[in-house]
Amino acid sequence: MPYRHLFTPLEIAGLRLPNRAVRPPLVLWKATEEGLVTPDIVENYRRARGPGMVIVEASAVSPEGRLARNQIGIFDDRHVEGLSKIAAIIHESGAAASIQIHHAGRNTNSSNTFGLPLVAPSALAEKLDAPPRDIPIALDEREIDRILDCFAAAARRASEAGFDAVEIHGAHGYLGSQFLSPLANQSRDQWGGSLENRARFLREAHKRIRRACDGKILASCRLGAADRAGGLTVDEGIQVARWLAEDGMPYLHISTGIGDPPRLAPEGSPWSDRLLLGARIREAVKIPVIGVGGIFTPEQADRALADGLVDLVAIGRGLLADPQWVMKASTGLEDTINLCHRCKVCHHFRRPERCPARTEAA
Repeated sequence: MPYRHLFTPLEIAGLRLPNRAVRPPLVLWKATEEGLVTPDIVENYRRARGPGMVIVEASAVSPEGRLARNQIGIFDDRHVEGLSKIAAIIHESGAAASIQIHHAGRNTNSSNTFGLPLVAPSALAEKLDAPPRDIPIALDEREIDRILDCFAAAARRASEAGFDAVEIHGAHGYLGSQFLSPLANQSRDQWGGSLENRARFLREAHKRIRRACDGKILASCRLGAADRAGGLTVDEGIQVARWLAEDGMPYLHISTGIGDPPRLAPEGSPWSDRLLLGARIREAVKIPVIGVGGIFTPEQADRALADGLVDLVAIGRGLLADPQWVMKASTGLEDTINLCHRCKVCHHFRRPERCPARTEAA
């Protein structure tokens, strides 16, 4: 078979994946303002056949943690019915179904939260020119405890909806990432200061999920393993990954935190810094690692796996440009894939009709 590494099955803690391709959590912004799943969302996942694992887009665990007014919610039992339709569609394709559970922290605005105040580890706004209403309230012990329970309740709802796994969002400057980063976390209590304290939020979220779900669902993390200068370092990210693995996390999905990571790719390297960050984590832990960043073709995906950089590859923009990317690669039709044009700003998120690859496919 062509791309034999990409299309080799993998079993993770009893969960069988038919191949090593992962659809990462690609936000659609098509839920209702109550966070309910719409037919458009279900249809989008119906078209997402092929990857061995599909991770449903960031789903809000709490109303004040919403990233957008039409973000999927998983903070109310009313959300379970719609989410169960997505899980069923994913399973029909033969893939494992995961869902990313998410809290934006300070990385949102009061319009997206419908007027609810923003919260974060410290009262530091994401942007220097943020209006007063978007300066977050520093979380106290009681509120941290509440949000951690929200993550556990979200995982319980995901299990009830039929998902195989949840992914705690600890990357891209959202709440889990904010706790990890000295750029956002200046607390001096048990949730800030030392790396061990800054990692406590993600570790405790994982612990509560496991306790709430009693092994009925796997709990992983999209870990922002490095920030820009002055934030979480690569060595610190590696240590956090080790702790999560020691805590029993079955696999990790590695990305970046706040800002771009340090340069890791040598001159002329075919790999992105983000993918090589995943490779650094894989060297340090004994659990599977999903890598992401700059994978556009089946050849690239297969080589990353063959070279042992990561155990699974997340294909984001490639699947946005051509939802049949994996199916075509597995059936010898790779020459017909509508390849991503690598636009500087991906049109998918705001004006998908402008995507040049999608236009070509029409």
